[in-house]
Amino acid sequence: MTSEQSRDALLTALDHERAALLALLPRFGEQQWRSAARADGWSAHDIACHVADSTYGLARMITGEIAPVLPLGETGWMNPDELNEQRRQKNTELPREKVLSRTASAFEYARRALESTADFDAPGPYGAVHTKGMWFNRIVDHTRAHRVELEELLG
Repeated sequence: MTSEQSRDALLTALDHERAALLALLPRFGEQQWRSAARADGWSAHDIACHVADSTYGLARMITGEIAPVLPLGETGWMNPDELNEQRRQKNTELPREKVLSRTASAFEYARRALESTADFDAPGPYGAVHTKGMWFNRIVDHTRAHRVELEELLG
């Protein structure tokens, strides 16, 4: 697969997940937004904030704008659980409109980062263990997984 094919496939997947997520989030009623929760207590609000934060943060890491701060775990990927919980607490009071705006902005940023990446086979933020293309795929897969969770919360 050429870089252009990789770019096109990733852009298509990213755009699909962005559109699906941004269409899904407004379907949560005001009470559901904060009360519909996974077994661990994360609400739709929390999950949406998390997707926005991680999409933006990972895209910035891929472009080299920020350095990774978490070590890679046994899975070969970073384990952000503690950081995610800290961000959850920080974002708890964000109003719904701000969360939706941040989510849209995060995906716009990721799209621009993807469009400007010349070599998807280049080493990613942690070196050659995962390429930039693999990290962009991680953004798409991560979004998809959380979108499915949100769909389940809606019933």
